[in-house]
Formats: sequence, C-alpha cells, structure tokens
Amino acid sequence: MSWSIQHVARASGVTARTLRYYDEIGLLRPARVGANGYRYYERAELLRLQQILLLRDLGLDLATIGAVVDAERDPIQALRRHHRRLVEERGRLDRLAATVAATIKQLEEGIDMPAEDLFKDFELSPEYIEREAQRARGTDDEPAVAEMQRNTADWGDGEYQSFNQEGAQLESRMLALLRDGVAHDDDAVLAVLDEDLALQRKVWTPDRDGYVRLAEALTEPSEWNAHMVSLDPRLPAYLRDAMLAYANARIQ
Repeated sequence: MSWSIQHVARASGVTARTLRYYDEIGLLRPARVGANGYRYYERAELLRLQQILLLRDLGLDLATIGAVVDAERDPIQALRRHHRRLVEERGRLDRLAATVAATIKQLEEGIDMPAEDLFKDFELSPEYIEREAQRARGTDDEPAVAEMQRNTADWGDGEYQSFNQEGAQLESRMLALLRDGVAHDDDAVLAVLDEDLALQRKVWTPDRDGYVRLAEALTEPSEWNAHMVSLDPRLPAYLRDAMLAYANARIQ
C-alpha cells in the first residue's frame, strides 16, 4: 500500500513542502514517483519519517539525523532507543517542572529555599553531560561539550558536588544583587562573574564569542530560562546584560 505526499503530510503534520525538501537533500526519498510527478510513500518511508521527526524533536540537526537513520539496520531496535531517550527526557522535564513548581510555592509563601534546592536538576552530572553531548552532535556546541567530557572524565561525586554547590552560591549572590538594585555592570556584579568564569573553566574554556552566545541564550525559551523567571522575572535579562558587560570589559 502506498500513500500520496498529501496524505503523508496530513497524517504526520509535516508540510508537503518539507517532505519535498527532505527528498531533495536525500533525507527521505519517496518509494516511487508517479507519471504525474506525484511522490508516493510506503510503510518503510513512513517508519523512516517517524524516526526523523523523533530525532528532530530531540534537537538534532538534519545532517546528524540523516547519519543516524542511515546507520540504522533494525527499525525495532532503533525505535527502542528513541523510546528510551524520550522516556529519559520526559523524566528530566518532570523533575524540572517539579523544581520550578516548588520554587513558585516557596516564593508565594515568602519562604527562602536553600540554595542547593533552587538549582536542583540543573546541576552538572555525568547524566547532564551525556544529554548535552547528544544534543550538541553536529552543532557548533559539540567541541565545547567534548571538552567538558574530557575535563570531567575522572571526576567523582565529590568533585561534582563541590562544583554544584559553588555554582548555586554564585547564582544566589547574583539574585541578591539584582534584588538590591545593583546595576548589571557594577563592580560587585562583575566580581561574581569573575568567580563564575573561574568555576566554568574547570569544565570548559569559553572564548569571548562563546561567552557572548551563552549570555544571549539566557533570554531565549528554555527550562533554565523558565527557572530563572520563576525566581525573578528580571533575572534572565539582568544576567544577560551583566555577562555582556563582563565580556566587553574583561574578556579579550
């Protein structure tokens, strides 16, 4: 049985234009092209499209997706791996949602959460690094994540705990400066970023461009952005502006 491109577009939620583009770049060829020039897809192509969409939702770029699906020989094993990733990602998002909900509740009740609880589930860990490695494959972030993997290869629980505790303390100090009305480019703010950069250099070495990209990403939609907004809606922009000021003043 075969399906027309319009039928596949309706069933998958992918536009016919996108399907034609996937054909052009060799990512998803139709099973056949009719005399009228219409593309038709069979079950094998639909399964491949499902894998493509799953990997796209996991944040992989099209070049990486193509390499992954081309390397797959057993569709059942491939789907099992994708299912495992999705379950792991669902668990991570559930934990993040619980942390943000707890923060909102504590703020509504006027109770200060311990620093380590504010940043629960945003901590550096082997699992976090592995997730970042999967996300970064085929992107500009891949070298930085590879460096992170090398620098933490021999870390134990103590090193991770120390790193996360120091990071939580620095973030809490930054939040306090914001709430005290300290300007984002004040020396006190830049001093906190001095310590934060020294901490980050234990795991990776951001250059000026990388640091600026990291700063700009703080105001984009993400779990980390949502977490900062739950602490104080002004925090993402404040930290972004502080980091940009720091890059201009102290990173060559």
